[in-house]
Amino acid sequence: MALPQALPSGGADNPIDPDNGGDPFIAEDLGEYYYTYTTGGGIILKHIASFCDTTVLASKTVYSAGKDGIVGDIWAPEFHRINGKWYIIASAMFDSNRVEAGIMPREPDSSGDDRYRFGFVLENVGGGIFGDYIYRSRLAPGGLSNIDGTYLQRGSALYFVFSGYVGQGWQCIYIVPMENPFTVKKGAAPVMLSEPQYPWEQHGWRVNEGPAVLERGGSVYIVYSASGFSSGYYALGMLAFKGGSPLCKANWYKSPLPVFSQNPAEKIYNTGHCNFIAVGAQVYMVYHASRTPSLADSPRATHIQKICFSGDIPVFQKPSRAFNFEKPAA
Repeated sequence: MALPQALPSGGADNPIDPDNGGDPFIAEDLGEYYYTYTTGGGIILKHIASFCDTTVLASKTVYSAGKDGIVGDIWAPEFHRINGKWYIIASAMFDSNRVEAGIMPREPDSSGDDRYRFGFVLENVGGGIFGDYIYRSRLAPGGLSNIDGTYLQRGSALYFVFSGYVGQGWQCIYIVPMENPFTVKKGAAPVMLSEPQYPWEQHGWRVNEGPAVLERGGSVYIVYSASGFSSGYYALGMLAFKGGSPLCKANWYKSPLPVFSQNPAEKIYNTGHCNFIAVGAQVYMVYHASRTPSLADSPRATHIQKICFSGDIPVFQKPSRAFNFEKPAA
């Protein structure tokens, strides 16, 4: 497939999808690109023209709420290929009559009873990424409620990285080992890697969520979202793995400053919930943002940003609406 040289024309406002984009995710399979985002009632996968052109070639609803104990609020779906097979990991609100309440220290708020929010996994049963999927499991490590789960792979070891409460009154980033892509290791206790300790992580309310794994050479990073998603100050922080066991908090360095945040000069606010995609030798970050601090005035749209590196260390440029894509190296 020919790679585009620049973003589609869009004047000053140039996200790759201005109409959708909460918790966007782009994946590649056999040289083709696929796109999904939070819809709430299900998981829709779109076959798109390229990694930076969301023109829809085909669309498929791969899962809908109303079964497997899931009643709605399906958030942040991600598609991952593990050991040659595709899996979908997402979070949802489960029926309180079907599952036990998750462990969390605070009272339910107006957004719903968070005790019944859990990760879940679907497994592909044929046809590649655009094929059919079956429900495999609900993820509740240690009985904990959680959202925004993703995978971290280190050699043959697999880990579930997620946002949960676990002994805190606010959301933190945790990691726990897995037996396979749909089973948390029995008896394993989640380890907290990051909590919202800095002022830039506490706008609106204290939160660390939306972890995304970025690997470069032998280096591993977890980029996460901080502050309230509708505060106007939603931003990205980063953890860098020092080596040793990923289950030891001391083996992770946390940046004391955000690595990616709003750019009012270009009307980009609430920058968060990213994922990374390699196109040739170039890495791009997919994320959502709004045109105003208030999501009521400007819904989230999907953006994409080129990531540069200093050695293996990612360098995040200021979010911009006015840049072209260089053709990735073959």
